[in-house]
Amino acid sequence: MAKIIKDISKTQGKVSDKVIEQGLGAKKIGIKIDTRKAPISLFQLRQFLIERLISSGGRPKLKGTTKKRNKIPLLEDDWNKLKSIADYYKKKDGINVSPGQIASAIVHSFIANMDTRGREDESSTGNIQI
Repeated sequence: MAKIIKDISKTQGKVSDKVIEQGLGAKKIGIKIDTRKAPISLFQLRQFLIERLISSGGRPKLKGTTKKRNKIPLLEDDWNKLKSIADYYKKKDGINVSPGQIASAIVHSFIANMDTRGREDESSTGNIQI
């Protein structure tokens, strides 16, 4: 029978908030972020795009999307940010993605994390509360 190796070394203690505050010159302000519902990060978005982009010549498309193009009104600043994110991925990672595909991924991520439990009766009328 093989011997089981057991690690009995002392574990490192947790770093206190005060040590971090002093080391970084930071100040605790008391804001708590629920990371389960945090906004999508650029890294998460990149991973989603890499996993879902399919190339068949020309601009790649997102796997699972329909051919139907829905028009979604956006603020000009939002569209400019989407273009900026798309340019970032093209330059940094060589991912050829459109601002619309970025918007699609962000909408998908947000909707997937929405809590709609207990609102089934409201969903038929389209009046889901966020």
